[in-house]
Amino acid sequence: MPKHSFIRSASTISLCTLLSRVLGLARDVLCASVFGTGMVWDAFAVAFRIPNLFRRLFGEGALTAAFVPVFTEYMEKRGARESWILVSVIATVLTVFLGLVVIVGEVVFYTVPRLTPISEKWQLVLELLAIMFPYMPLICLAALASAVLNCLRHFLMPALSPVALNVCWIMGILVLSPALGDTQNEKIFAVALAVVVGGILQLGMQLLVLKNRSTGHNISPVLELSHPGLRQVIRLIGPVVFGLAVVQVNVLADSLIAVGLAASPGGAGSFTLLGNTYEYPLRSGAASVLYYGDRIIEFPLALVGIAMATAMFPALSTYAVREDWEEFSATLHKVLRIVIFTSIPASFGLMVLGGPLVELFFERNAFTHESALRTASVILFYATGIWAYCSLHILIRAFYSLQDTSTPVKVGASMVVLNLTLNLTLIWFLKEGGLALATAISAMVQTSILFIILKKRLHLKGFGGISATVIKTVTASAVMAFVCIITLNLLPEHHGSLALKTARLFVPLPIAVITFLIAARMLRSEEFQYLYDTLVKKVKAKED
Repeated sequence: MPKHSFIRSASTISLCTLLSRVLGLARDVLCASVFGTGMVWDAFAVAFRIPNLFRRLFGEGALTAAFVPVFTEYMEKRGARESWILVSVIATVLTVFLGLVVIVGEVVFYTVPRLTPISEKWQLVLELLAIMFPYMPLICLAALASAVLNCLRHFLMPALSPVALNVCWIMGILVLSPALGDTQNEKIFAVALAVVVGGILQLGMQLLVLKNRSTGHNISPVLELSHPGLRQVIRLIGPVVFGLAVVQVNVLADSLIAVGLAASPGGAGSFTLLGNTYEYPLRSGAASVLYYGDRIIEFPLALVGIAMATAMFPALSTYAVREDWEEFSATLHKVLRIVIFTSIPASFGLMVLGGPLVELFFERNAFTHESALRTASVILFYATGIWAYCSLHILIRAFYSLQDTSTPVKVGASMVVLNLTLNLTLIWFLKEGGLALATAISAMVQTSILFIILKKRLHLKGFGGISATVIKTVTASAVMAFVCIITLNLLPEHHGSLALKTARLFVPLPIAVITFLIAARMLRSEEFQYLYDTLVKKVKAKED
């Protein structure tokens, strides 16, 4: 990959992701206004996590991690024909397997409420799951197609495909939900249907581009279970599936804790365990505010961490196949420093401006001021770990490019115990904020351990500059946060005024960005100069 090209690829991904996230923010604003943070959205937040769990396992998570290095090796050593046969085999096996999973799932969702009495909120969870579960194979196949396109150095359409889901989601709320009824319990099914339609469009978009990129090699059904490439992918995917299953079950557990340990409106305020009575540590809506807080945190994560990791992964896989460890080390080092330089100020910024952001975009109609305060608290604790979330994606991809899928699994599995322990401890003091802080702490520890292991294993050199990057970036970010707080305190409280809500976010925000860039320049940040040379000068060259 030519020098700087992964930065430009990441820029393409980031710009497309920005469009998707803006539309995603619009959809969340609509959802917050219609559904607020009550039982209905709690049920949807839990139900939506189930197909997403499988997407992480058999889509953009484990399958992509195992498939990209193998496909890259085939392209490098065996040619296009064998590579596209591999794609056909993987796609066929994935379709058959996930189709069977959907059938079993639908049977379970239908029979459980008929075999045993369950509460209203869990009944709603199962009904929503029955509608959204077919989204799972659609998005997993779309992820496979995206992985192939990324290996072919095509990043535009994979980055744009989430736009289809967001557009369908928005149309479902604006057009379909009024036709289904007047209550939240009726309208929520419009969102579930829109998710499935969005999955169909996402897959269709990838397949259209993939057909044009296949250079005459068509993808067709090939059920060849003895294919050596399939066996290699399965060998690599096994540990990843196990590790991601543990991690994703842990993520799901956060939602289940948020629902199960929250007092229902009008219900009992305590529960009995082993003969002792305890007050519920959470209130109804905990899962909802976690959902909205997580959505805000995903903004910088997608623009920085995932974009850089996606663009870097094929390059690292190529260097690993060629055993070019000098370029491998240089690329990883550069990417980590850029991620640190961009994610730390994002962390500081969201910690300061999370409240004004939630007030402006979410606080209206069913989403009350109390809901805004609870969501801002969740964002505050989530934001402490943004640098770790972003770096984690980079480090895990580095291991995967080495076809080492077991090390991240072992480290991730150990973090589950830490995360669950912190969850069940911190919720008694910090409410749903404790769930967010537990996630952040676990990510920080996991990132640190993976970095140490990778550095020692490959005897990577030249990583001393990361410490300087951290020190300079934290200093510039602290100055930025201080100026931002002063600016925010000079502005009047909004008292429900949209104009003042807008001012309390968009007046401090540009001041914060300018302050950070000036501070970084004064501190002679190498990352600032690198990004300026790579991006800004490129734009000027095009203009000339």
